[in-house]
Amino acid sequence: MANKSAAKLPLAPRFIRAGEAPAYLSMNLALFNTIVRPFVNEFPIGERGVGFDRQELDEWASSYVAAKAIDKKGAPEQQLPRSERQKGDTQWREKRSPGSPKGKGSGISIRKSTASDFTNLLAQLTDKKQNAT
Repeated sequence: MANKSAAKLPLAPRFIRAGEAPAYLSMNLALFNTIVRPFVNEFPIGERGVGFDRQELDEWASSYVAAKAIDKKGAPEQQLPRSERQKGDTQWREKRSPGSPKGKGSGISIRKSTASDFTNLLAQLTDKKQNAT
């Protein structure tokens, strides 16, 4: 009796159609046509289809990563903490907001409006004349 769980595993296809090959390498079509397609073999599938060998695409991807990868072991500036707060010994200074010179407060206005403020605002809104254009 055959292994039932093995039959349920999806198999990766050996050949990938041209429309699916850029997504297989996680890039767009223009980038695929520029940096991948000139270096891999393509073959016809049916009358109008074009295919690529998945193993050859994998080999291209491996060589591309080997050629373009950045060695981070030799860069000491990459090993430093990004801020002094990560060290735990220095606290950032507290910035005071220009809108609240008296210190911390909630997000509401600290100045109370008076009835005269409301009257002045209402007068400004009703006294505006419309432009005659």
